[in-house]
Amino acid sequence: MTSTSFWLLLGSVAAVNLLGAASPGPAFFVVSRTAVGQSRRAGLATGLGVSLATVIWAFGTIHGLALLIAEAAWLFRIMQAAGAVYLIYLGWQAIRHAADPLPPAPAEHGLAGNLAAFRRGFLTNMTNPKVAVFFASVFASVSSVFASVYGAGMPEWINLAVLGVIAIDEVVWYSLVALAFSSRPAQAAYGRAKRWIDRAFGAFLALFGIRLLWNLRVLAA
Repeated sequence: MTSTSFWLLLGSVAAVNLLGAASPGPAFFVVSRTAVGQSRRAGLATGLGVSLATVIWAFGTIHGLALLIAEAAWLFRIMQAAGAVYLIYLGWQAIRHAADPLPPAPAEHGLAGNLAAFRRGFLTNMTNPKVAVFFASVFASVSSVFASVYGAGMPEWINLAVLGVIAIDEVVWYSLVALAFSSRPAQAAYGRAKRWIDRAFGAFLALFGIRLLWNLRVLAA
């Protein structure tokens, strides 16, 4: 393996993963909503939770999780149902508390609040098995393009390098999202329209969860 092909491999993985992370989805909305509605630290903690879950999915996919899911369709359906229920729960909570006043600025941002934010981000991505499907397609594409560099039987250090790139990608992207949405102008705008923003946010998450359940119904039919 040449140095050029190795860096091209990492660059390709980074670019494709960044496009996936930047696509609006539950993870993006949870991080941005936490940052704008709570604090910068809470948003960053949520982003770290999302990033850790993404790396776990990527690790599992590299080591055969996608094949397991393909062979055990019932496992994928259980995971998808759990993810759908969790997203519907988050959406309902956002809609239910949309009219609540904003919490005091510094009070809730202690260790417990940041851990709760981290857990929210982690569970949002960890209960979304479509992340594994995404990485299965990414690694299949990368293997076809870099057949001599990446594929079955490759040294583990190459897999670790790929996971490292994904981790950096995720942390940098969601940190930027948290920083942008926790800015004073963003928080001021959110404070003025909190009720409607939270309702829209909750509706998006709930509809995303309902769509997952509907897909399960179609698959089972």
